[in-house]
Amino acid sequence: MSEHDLLVLAGGSGERLGGVDKARVRLAGRTMLDRVLAAAPDARRTVVVGPPHLARPGVPAVLEEPASGGPVAGIAAGLAALDPAGEVPVVVLACDVPRAARAVPSLLDALGSADVAHLVDADGRAQLLVAAYRRPALREALGRLRTGPHGVSVRRMAEHLVGVGVPDPLGLGEDVDTWEAARRVEAAVKEEERMSEHHQPVGPELTRWVSLLVEELGVDPDAVDVEAVLDLAREAAQAVARPAVPLTAFLAGYAVARSGGDHAAFSRTVERVTELARTWGEGA
Repeated sequence: MSEHDLLVLAGGSGERLGGVDKARVRLAGRTMLDRVLAAAPDARRTVVVGPPHLARPGVPAVLEEPASGGPVAGIAAGLAALDPAGEVPVVVLACDVPRAARAVPSLLDALGSADVAHLVDADGRAQLLVAAYRRPALREALGRLRTGPHGVSVRRMAEHLVGVGVPDPLGLGEDVDTWEAARRVEAAVKEEERMSEHHQPVGPELTRWVSLLVEELGVDPDAVDVEAVLDLAREAAQAVARPAVPLTAFLAGYAVARSGGDHAAFSRTVERVTELARTWGEGA
């Protein structure tokens, strides 16, 4: 993953949630803020924009001055705390989008020479608070706000930035702004955790089983990447449905055999089917 800093916006009044502190709302036993921080551990530096009680070991909390200035004021305060100078990209995540941290690698990969890479929701809307920004571009965008960042919309801040959209077929960018949304996102979180529990390293039992299979079935062992097959199974389960896993694996194996059965055929097929699973639902 590219080197980056992380800025987590954890302010806001949570009016549609009855005025609760959104950062401290728990989903499946963990606060939304902690879910974002735990899912994005690879940042060089991290800052939370919110009240002091939201600070974590090694992660300071800062507030815009004056307070309640909106997300752009929060971004400005967070960038100042991180140090606006330099070239390292800044990932901006809202804490009420607790699954968004899973999109960070894709955002950084997509950034390239653009000013910002952001998720795009199912309705085609840019999610500028789930985004990776080139640091100089973000600095310049904030500097163009003649009246300052308070009360400014994120779209106005980003109106002159060159952006690239990253599709979100898994709904990672869904924000928790109502209790109904909280229930939906919590269900998705629980399913992801359940799948993660089943993702164990390839141990000796599985290694022996694969060795037996390839010998009995006459498969070239060098043509099979077990981790790639397991990754494909997880993608099919999460993006499509659990019953899709065995059928997907069978059809992928059949396609590999028809394409020659060697490692090149395996890699091509698994890569293609994995991509299909990841983008499943974009056009639905």
